[in-house]
Amino acid sequence: MTDASDAEPGVTLACQPTRDGETLVFPYTLTNNTGGDIYVLDALPEYDAATGQASVNLNTAVIARGEDGFAHILRGIAPVPNDRDVAVRIIPLATKLPQGGTLERRFTANEPLHETGPYHPDLPLSQYRLRDIKGVILTAHYLAASAEGFGAAPVDYAPGLFRVFAKDTVGATRAASCQLPARGLNILVRTDDFPRP
Repeated sequence: MTDASDAEPGVTLACQPTRDGETLVFPYTLTNNTGGDIYVLDALPEYDAATGQASVNLNTAVIARGEDGFAHILRGIAPVPNDRDVAVRIIPLATKLPQGGTLERRFTANEPLHETGPYHPDLPLSQYRLRDIKGVILTAHYLAASAEGFGAAPVDYAPGLFRVFAKDTVGATRAASCQLPARGLNILVRTDDFPRP
């Protein structure tokens, strides 16, 4: 699912999911005690071709059932497709999280969960298979300001968010995760060549 290495010491992700009817709610908190600034990559830029307007989606994620039997929810840089080349890698916009700071986010998904990502539009229901899962692993990507060649540019249509890069942006990206065992949850697994952890 992710090209990122393990989290740096000092970055923690805490999550306490709940249910609201048929909606799974994942409030989570990232805490930065690394000694420097980090940039959390969880805001997906979107473009409306009809209006020409750019916007930001703060409730998007890559969801996949891993070989470990868990549903992996990734808020960050999506893996590229296995079955085709991608001309431009989708890099989420980032929120600056200073040393000693915390960032609170909330992600929601309807039940049952289904495998999805920015390179893979939803399929007709007949092209999914229902599978049990052992629980959920929530992962958030971030880029440290100390990464080689790091830069951050403000985004005019999204105040408070930045386009971030490094000499090797994907390779320098790190991940913080929390594992949430659960019973009675299912996921709709795609029948195409979807990249899984």
